[in-house]
Amino acid sequence: MDRLNLYLDLAPGELADLEVVAKASLAFANAVREIAYIVDPSLVIRLELESGTEGSLTLNSVVRFIKQQVSDPVTRKVIILGIVLWFANETGSALLGVAINDLIADETPISEEDAQRIAEKVQELLEKKVGAKPVQEVFKELQKDKSIKGVGVSTEKGARPRSVVPREQFSERSQGDEDDAPDGEARTRSERMILTLISPVLQNNRNKWRFLSKDGNIYAGIKDERFLNSILSGQADLKMRSGIILLADVEIIERKKDGVWQIAERNISNVIEIRTDDDISDLFSSE
Repeated sequence: MDRLNLYLDLAPGELADLEVVAKASLAFANAVREIAYIVDPSLVIRLELESGTEGSLTLNSVVRFIKQQVSDPVTRKVIILGIVLWFANETGSALLGVAINDLIADETPISEEDAQRIAEKVQELLEKKVGAKPVQEVFKELQKDKSIKGVGVSTEKGARPRSVVPREQFSERSQGDEDDAPDGEARTRSERMILTLISPVLQNNRNKWRFLSKDGNIYAGIKDERFLNSILSGQADLKMRSGIILLADVEIIERKKDGVWQIAERNISNVIEIRTDDDISDLFSSE
């Protein structure tokens, strides 16, 4: 059983605002799901609130893997450490090295080879900013409650994390890329994504296909004519079945509304690779 506990350091004698904690908890859960999806798109996980610890508030939660048990220690630990390091005061390889050493010395130690694989994948997650947006939302919400003076994540029930982010850093960590675009303005960006096919459209039209992604269920048009023609003509060696996974470049059109960029449309511009969910080991590190 894996634990991820959101720790809130409170000012003496103060209590946290329930609404702030609730919204921050939802954003925290979204960050866990995003990282888990990128590490292994076939996983379905749920965070279950087990209890709350008094004093400085700790939301003790259990990571529950749905549909399948994950025995690979690398997969499980990459997800856990990825979240822990997003909420660490210090950053960089030094803290990651300490976390890896803790794993090796744990009650159920892992091999040095697995530890190296975990370190490499966690480093890649952080460099690619996987989970960055929901993590920013956590800090944005917690910033609203002045009784919360620090936040961190632990993997031991009721324990204070080794590293706690002080309130002075909340503002900086809640910010993404700043812009002064007016409401109604549109912009287009491209993102390389891992997509699990749910519902294809086997006709040459503009109807959108349905996928499962790190953002949940999404609909996207297919602008990669080469890929579309190979599917429709039967030239692609692909049998329709569950667990078909695409690594693709997705064109995302966003429009600003009430000061927030909202996704208006998605289109797949380039399909790089097609796999099934029993053959995804190399997708994570695809360039």
